[in-house]
Amino acid sequence: MVKIPSPMRLLLASLCAYWLAGVFNPAFVAIAVLILLLIPVVLVEFYSFSRAKD
Repeated sequence: MVKIPSPMRLLLASLCAYWLAGVFNPAFVAIAVLILLLIPVVLVEFYSFSRAKD
């Protein structure tokens, strides 16, 4: 089974990617945005599977 990351971990990963955009390469901004867009998907996934187990 795949462990789904928590929204806080995704938020921190997005902030780290945004920071890396300023340090290394501006393309990391796109990665930060994609990680932020993944948070609603993870939340829906978390709540739908937790209710299906009950």
